[in-house]
Amino acid sequence: MTSDRSLSGRRVVITGAGRGLGRALAISAADRNADVVLLGRDPATLGSVADAIRSRTGRDALVVPCDLAQPSSIGDACRATLAASPVVDVLINNGAPWLPGGIMELTEAEIANAIAAAVTGTILVTKGLLPGLLQSKAADVVTIVSSAGWPGWEFGAASAPFHAAKHGQSGFSDALRHELKAQGVRVTALYPPDFDDIDPLGSDWDNAARAKLSNREVVETVLFAISAPRACAYPIIILDNMPAR
Repeated sequence: MTSDRSLSGRRVVITGAGRGLGRALAISAADRNADVVLLGRDPATLGSVADAIRSRTGRDALVVPCDLAQPSSIGDACRATLAASPVVDVLINNGAPWLPGGIMELTEAEIANAIAAAVTGTILVTKGLLPGLLQSKAADVVTIVSSAGWPGWEFGAASAPFHAAKHGQSGFSDALRHELKAQGVRVTALYPPDFDDIDPLGSDWDNAARAKLSNREVVETVLFAISAPRACAYPIIILDNMPAR
């Protein structure tokens, strides 16, 4: 089957959109004519992404501050997103804190914050924007989980609480897929391994000779899933690094 990579007319909401993979997703979606909504904790970094989008496309991205570890902040962000436009076509649950280290090295606050942002935050953002998704004629929910959320898959320096948070996201996505399928909402969980963080505005973005998977490949996978014909869904996508030859 073929896919139409243009996202013209589709409204795409991205959490954790201020840096790294979230920034790359936002710029790449805007390049394909999506109307982008940027959610994240830091208005300054979100503003930088919005400036890049405006410079490249001439269109404005909606900047909405949102702390995924704070339910009240999530509620405010969802209301602001839907007040600007009642329809959401794509929600990309990308925001989640990285938490390395042994469990005895971590504070209770660090553990609680990681679980709250990744699990509770993902659930509450999805719930808060679900009315907008149900108004879309072609809705997608994509959660960037990580291979740390796949049983038996090692993920380098990731802590046990980080693994727990990612398994929580995985379970939520799987159950949500069954709940929303009859309503026409596709739900995808993406499991990338550790990858290099490169920027769409940097020279390395178009370097096809990279020896390791980067966030460009993750972005391309997300775009593939949300652009696929509606008769097809990709509930689980697992990415892996191939050894250099």
